[in-house]
Amino acid sequence: MYERVFGTDWRTITDEEAVRRMYALGVSTALGHPNRGEFERLRRQASTAYGRSVLQLAFEEGKQRVARNESEYETKQDVWEALVDEETTLSTTGRADVTMRKPTDKQGVPEAVGRAGVLDGTSDDFAGLRLPEFLRRE
Repeated sequence: MYERVFGTDWRTITDEEAVRRMYALGVSTALGHPNRGEFERLRRQASTAYGRSVLQLAFEEGKQRVARNESEYETKQDVWEALVDEETTLSTTGRADVTMRKPTDKQGVPEAVGRAGVLDGTSDDFAGLRLPEFLRRE
């Protein structure tokens, strides 16, 4: 499942792509198609312990989503398509091609294992010194 959609011939990938792939690998593993080599290869892409833990969280979330949602679908392929957000379209050649859509709020990689917004920084240097909005009175 995983190999057909993502492939394993990459040399380097972004952190976001590694999280997406690790989540999909968790789904694939829970559906009975583990790929231990790809798991270890993705983990080696993380340069810090924090990065490795985020990848591990994405993998575990994929497995947990299968456990929670598997009963809603008839086949493993249906579960894969629903959780990894796979879309099959007909190309101009008439054969089915698999393309990936961006994850939505309801499907794909959960926001909880995505990149933390605090790491992106802000344009306002004093934003970190101000009282957060949720603590302000109106």
